[in-house]
Amino acid sequence: MLQLPLAYLGIGLASLPASFLFVQAMKAWGSRPARVGLLIFMSCTLSAFVPFLRVGDYIILLGLFLLIPTLFGLLFASVWLLASEIYEKKSEKLVARAFGTIGASSLAGGMAGGIVAKGLASQVAAKWLLLLGAAVLLVVAALALRAHHRFPAPTAVRKDRSLHRNAALSIVFKESYASTLLWISMAGALTALFIDFQFYATAAAASLGPLGNAHFFANFYILLNLSGLFLQLFLTPRIQDRVGLRGGLVILPLSLVGGATFVTAVATALSRSALKVTEAGIKSSIHRSVWEQAFIPVGPEHRSFVKIVVDGIGPRTAEIFGSLLILTWLLSLDPAEQTASALSSSLSIRWISWATLAVAALWLWLTRRIRVSKEDEAALTAAQEPDAVCVRFPDQCPCTTEMGKDLP
Repeated sequence: MLQLPLAYLGIGLASLPASFLFVQAMKAWGSRPARVGLLIFMSCTLSAFVPFLRVGDYIILLGLFLLIPTLFGLLFASVWLLASEIYEKKSEKLVARAFGTIGASSLAGGMAGGIVAKGLASQVAAKWLLLLGAAVLLVVAALALRAHHRFPAPTAVRKDRSLHRNAALSIVFKESYASTLLWISMAGALTALFIDFQFYATAAAASLGPLGNAHFFANFYILLNLSGLFLQLFLTPRIQDRVGLRGGLVILPLSLVGGATFVTAVATALSRSALKVTEAGIKSSIHRSVWEQAFIPVGPEHRSFVKIVVDGIGPRTAEIFGSLLILTWLLSLDPAEQTASALSSSLSIRWISWATLAVAALWLWLTRRIRVSKEDEAALTAAQEPDAVCVRFPDQCPCTTEMGKDLP
């Protein structure tokens, strides 16, 4: 089980320089060209792994395991930024519906990928699945280019290269709204890390073998995306209409507080798996579409930078801290107690359940504190409903001006 926190630590350490490099790319070329460049780079990188991928080759597999979440985390953050640009000036209700549809499409794609992987796992080598993923990324890059052409960037986004040259990490901390998003993101990432460790320790203890693990995780993600798709299509729009943006953000941490409380009382494989399903299902459906809308109030000139810091640098920093904590605890155990089967049945792992509960409660408290400043709220309202807030003086009204010409 030492490999799992080491892998998380490696992902965190790799993601930090990758995030900073992506920020530099946005400074040099702009957020839209950097997005397309990242998609092409990812496709080429995955293709480069194909000739060297061998079952049992630990170094290659470890490198791939570190690379995929590192790059895909930046990709998802960048792609959702495009949605924020397109729907920035739309009404709140339309934004909620649009982001819900985008989230549902993402879940449908994940479910389709799980079905294809499950069907091809016993027919072709794993490297061909990797090559298939690289080809899909090229299609996504073409779709991104089409979206860029169809929806021109707002003026503030077109100027983001010059604005980003003066941007620094201090921007996130100077704006209270952005800093609150950062702390929420870090608390959420740390909670997810603790939940993942418990879940994968339980799954590893089952000793299913390579093919069994492939089928297990394929089935898990198919069912997970199916349940998330159901929530996204039928519940998310109604929930957001009733409770609004901040109320929607509360749902996931509130659910995890309840689930973590149950795990601390009944620490079984079933309860830990149920907590993982709750966390992943709600995060990929209700929480994701609502969370992405939370970046719209951020000024367009800073949004791409804030997005990468909040969704790229912040969570990875929290995961590094959590990984070091788990790794230090594992090294303090006897070698016989470090196996997955020993941990899943040991009381020593209960502290992670309590830590999950504590961090989830902190996450809930931070979410309740989120506030949009009056200036940002006024600017957002003006952007969404320009006619409703436009104030005309008498000499600016066309009718008044024309009628005034006939007066002596």
